[in-house]
Amino acid sequence: MVWHALGDSAWLFVANAGEASEKFAQILRMRKQLNSVRIPQIRDLVSSFDSVAVHFDPRDGEAVMEWLKSFEIPAVLKDAETSVRTHEIPLRYGNDLGKVAKKLGRKVNEVIRLHSAATYTVAAIGFSPGFPYLIGLPKELHLPRLDTPRPVCAGSVAIAGNQAGIYPFDSQGGWHVIGQTSLTLFDPQNDSPSLLALGDQVKFTSVESLPSRITISKSPATKAHGAIEIIEAGPLISVQDLGRHGYQSIGVTQGGVMDPIAAKVANRLLGNPDDHALLECAILGPVLKFHRACRIAMLGWSDHRCGRPIEMAAGEVLDLRSATIGSYAYLAIAGGINVPQLLGSRSTDLRAEFGGHDGRRLQNGDHLEIAKPPCGPQPENWHVRWPYDHAKGRTQTLRYICGIQSDWFSPSSLDAFANSEFRISSRSDRVGIRLDGPKMSRMTDAEMVSQAVVRGSIQVPPDGTPIVLMAECQTIGGYPQMGHVISADLPKLARLSTGASLRFREVTLDEAREAWDELERDMKFLRTGLELLR
Repeated sequence: MVWHALGDSAWLFVANAGEASEKFAQILRMRKQLNSVRIPQIRDLVSSFDSVAVHFDPRDGEAVMEWLKSFEIPAVLKDAETSVRTHEIPLRYGNDLGKVAKKLGRKVNEVIRLHSAATYTVAAIGFSPGFPYLIGLPKELHLPRLDTPRPVCAGSVAIAGNQAGIYPFDSQGGWHVIGQTSLTLFDPQNDSPSLLALGDQVKFTSVESLPSRITISKSPATKAHGAIEIIEAGPLISVQDLGRHGYQSIGVTQGGVMDPIAAKVANRLLGNPDDHALLECAILGPVLKFHRACRIAMLGWSDHRCGRPIEMAAGEVLDLRSATIGSYAYLAIAGGINVPQLLGSRSTDLRAEFGGHDGRRLQNGDHLEIAKPPCGPQPENWHVRWPYDHAKGRTQTLRYICGIQSDWFSPSSLDAFANSEFRISSRSDRVGIRLDGPKMSRMTDAEMVSQAVVRGSIQVPPDGTPIVLMAECQTIGGYPQMGHVISADLPKLARLSTGASLRFREVTLDEAREAWDELERDMKFLRTGLELLR
């Protein structure tokens, strides 16, 4: 059994024998068996049409591989494991339907008839929470993806290649939308958050009208009055922590902070555990009023108070409306921000609109509670510069591991990627860092079968623009991955501002692990130093 490196944080198995249905059956058996005997080091299992990804912390990659070497795919599944549910989904056809019919050389009613007559199987849940990748699309309806993703609204039913799917949330998508449904596919408050599951069957029923769409349940609202009041929120401020683990199999992104190293440092400056919730600010900071005395720590601004604990008195106002050093900055509070946990995390999933404070970015007038503060380092005449001690304005070098689809690209593109300078595009966000620079050209027009991605995957859509996937990236993607930025360098990428220049340098998996070990050693040194200040 051959496993491929998906960066330094996942192993990927791709079935390559038999018809598509046989590959999917093999993956289904493998996924169920892996899930039943998984070891603690495995964070997530993400399967797709013909592949399974095993996710882990970069330090555990070798241990997970040793375990996988002894794994065998069962020949059959027990009867209790093969029960199938069928869902009938009402669909009002429209949107891009006319364009799709024209591209296919068919009449609109033919497209509707073909699409609604088919029975589909859920081959994967990914891209976004509850998004079903459906196999069974008639060959007469196969179309390549759009060259560039565009905004798609929640409830959109779409097709691409030999796949169909349903968008549970407003998002970016490169598929052809042929109609709408009002069905709620994902609710994080439910015991089973995803309506559909791997192996379920789906049939679409054409309807003339739909009932009003029911929005998903949000996190319980925070009290009207709390310890911290948002006087002015700034362009993007949200409650985040180190993210969610164990839910990528139903399309829930790991999410969390863009720069986990800076967030950990901010928490450690106060004696907080690494995973305590804090504020992530983009571009500009907020204005905050503290209704009771507390201790805070800031990282990512040029303010002289950054990098050490600060005592805030009751009634005091903190004005952070200065530009952040990079794209993101962090403000931690002793005890952490006390919002409800949802799916094991207090972080805000901004795309799926759940978690954090009412599932959204913070706004003027919001109030936040804080938990009981721990005993942390004393606020004396010292500060920590790391990890913001890199030279601003210089071209940064990011290390990457070659991707499983790197051979899809022309030699000239691979050479340009490794030897050219790129700049951070203004179109970048928490989902992915888009790069302005040389366009990557492919040697094949083949439609890729969607498979798992990881934070750091470098995807290239048909327009040739590389995108480095970041904190809020999808769990499964359909664009070829030419490489993966190593985990140790992703925080450095998160600190770069729009327009900043960067280059890439290929390294081996062993070098990526050494870089991660070095980063962890730095964190241990910091912890030891801060403990001496208590």
